[in-house]
Amino acid sequence: MRWRLLERITAFTPGKSAEGYATTNFPDELFQDHFPSFPVTPGILLVEISAQLAGRLVEVTGAQMHSNLVFPVLTMISEAKFRQFVPPHSRLHIAAQLDQIRHESAICSATVTYNGVRHASMRLMFAFDPDGNRDSRQTAELERFERAEFLRLGLVGFPPDPVLVAEPVST
Repeated sequence: MRWRLLERITAFTPGKSAEGYATTNFPDELFQDHFPSFPVTPGILLVEISAQLAGRLVEVTGAQMHSNLVFPVLTMISEAKFRQFVPPHSRLHIAAQLDQIRHESAICSATVTYNGVRHASMRLMFAFDPDGNRDSRQTAELERFERAEFLRLGLVGFPPDPVLVAEPVST
């Protein structure tokens, strides 16, 4: 299974919010085990999808604040609520809002919606090194990966430069 779960970013306002979508097209074996005869998308995968969107929002906002590329790492999940089951092969709308950003961390709220109904919500905390102190090989490899991910997700530009959605996509 690949961990690039977020499929597209459809709205992106650094310092404020982001929206995107993902589909729960995970391997059948996952659903056979979770749960037999009653397939449900694991809540942790809903958290991961949300963290991928919120992480991009923090990455761009933090980089623009510090004029330096930052790589946020999820450090805390709080207030996670799973209100309804998400079946296999569901197209989910994900929304993230930046609630607070500090010198080295940020907190976002995120929601997962399916068929217009909120199925999950959570608060996510991220930490990052505002100075970008990393080995230059690590930085180059991470930057290559991130640039490819921005393009795959439909973003134009790369932090600390402005980042926009390539073209509006209706969800």
